[in-house]
Amino acid sequence: MESSPQMVHERGGQEETPQPQPQPQPQAGPSGASAALAQEIAELWGEHLGSPGVGPQDDFFALGGNSLAGIKIIERVLLDHGVRLSVRDFYLAGTPAKVAELIEQGRAGT
Repeated sequence: MESSPQMVHERGGQEETPQPQPQPQPQAGPSGASAALAQEIAELWGEHLGSPGVGPQDDFFALGGNSLAGIKIIERVLLDHGVRLSVRDFYLAGTPAKVAELIEQGRAGT
């Protein structure tokens, strides 16, 4: 068993060397979409659905989403992120977090 380096104080006591604290990692959705991107998409949905406070797990149709709003959001995703989503994939995704996953997959070319 390895022991970590220790510092010896002038008075003779020993203290473990402070360990570096891990840096917080960006929060991710189930398939790795960043929380920041999911929140950005949620805000985009809020703009187009007239519903401020949309969260990453909110359902598009439960928020009153329709085909016109969906097409507008898909167009904005293409403009803002350079990823073309199919209408089918967008509707099947259903939440900002899952749409964010699709964007990241599109960026990665998968």
